[in-house]
Amino acid sequence: MSTLAKAYEAFEKPGLVVSCKVSNLVVYKGALVGVNASGYVAPMAHGTANLKFAGVANETVDNAAGSAGDKSVNVTKCGSFVFKAASGFTPAQADLGKEVYANTDWEVQISSGGLTNAYKVGTIVALENTSTGSAGVRVRVDNHVV
Repeated sequence: MSTLAKAYEAFEKPGLVVSCKVSNLVVYKGALVGVNASGYVAPMAHGTANLKFAGVANETVDNAAGSAGDKSVNVTKCGSFVFKAASGFTPAQADLGKEVYANTDWEVQISSGGLTNAYKVGTIVALENTSTGSAGVRVRVDNHVV
């Protein structure tokens, strides 16, 4: 195989927000979402097998009455977001810099204990309350998405 001998157009497409086909279910705005074994986006949940973390949903998309792939959702693949601390996880200042696992589509924890499938979704960068007033953590998702 030869190397380039002239300029090549690689069709750059910034990957900050991408459109992903949704499985036949509801994805809510702000949810941690993953790509399932069939290639469709679904909410992150430790009880669901074979997910690959894709990012955070920018909008609510209801495809429950449709077939997988009938609708798409815009997913953010970088930046930081505030998620609820899962039951049993009390965020502390010493947790900054630790990676977190998805418990549900909006709850995270620093331990993989009690999780059927351990999906890493980001790194804690700050302690903050969620928009619902619950204790939470600001999670940077960069370098954890597919």
